[in-house]
Amino acid sequence: MKQLPLDLQLPEPFGFDDFLIGPNLEAFLALKALADGEGQESVIYLWGEAGVGKRHLLQATMARAQEHGLIARYYDAATTDLGETAHGAQLLAVHHVDQLDAETQIVLFGLINAQRERGAAIIMAGPQPPMQLHLREDLRTRLGSGLVFEIQPPADEDKAALLRHRARARGCEVDETVCRWLVTHQSRDLASLTRLLDALDREALAAGRPLTLPFVREALANNALSDKTPGPQSAT
Repeated sequence: MKQLPLDLQLPEPFGFDDFLIGPNLEAFLALKALADGEGQESVIYLWGEAGVGKRHLLQATMARAQEHGLIARYYDAATTDLGETAHGAQLLAVHHVDQLDAETQIVLFGLINAQRERGAAIIMAGPQPPMQLHLREDLRTRLGSGLVFEIQPPADEDKAALLRHRARARGCEVDETVCRWLVTHQSRDLASLTRLLDALDREALAAGRPLTLPFVREALANNALSDKTPGPQSAT
């Protein structure tokens, strides 16, 4: 009899302990200092291609700051408008600044100035360096007025190790060869890889088979996951 898998989706971890630092130590330490209330910089801008972990870093910083009792708020400009609730926070994070329309660009410009005047901080992120963004010139200048870090992807072997760690945290025992194969043959976006591995684990459970590399190849070749894998989510 075919065993039905339990469709339990654990939330994606967004803590500092879950971030694979790789070549991003300087940015990691600067954000951690802000979250701990020890940072001196009021403006930090992160940029890099999709999937390198910008959202992870922003949300990890906000979560750690809140653990320390700071008022910290996260906004994704692609889905949420900046409003009055953004004022008054000790630490702000604004992701996808490239998605701001003309009105919200003015709002963000004012927020950056307000955070500086209050001795508070704001962290922002986008896909390109400040001066390459299609935004108001004065806003681009403000984005680049503090610390600017390019967030770079980790090496494939480090991704495979973290992928296995995340799988085991979800109760999924997977061989290291499976993780290495997924990293080199599928998306190199860790969030997408984690969701794929979750789907493969459920498929293996339903089939009553171990999650081995032959099973993974078979499942992907047969498009067994085409209607079971969660849709794409931003992990930038």
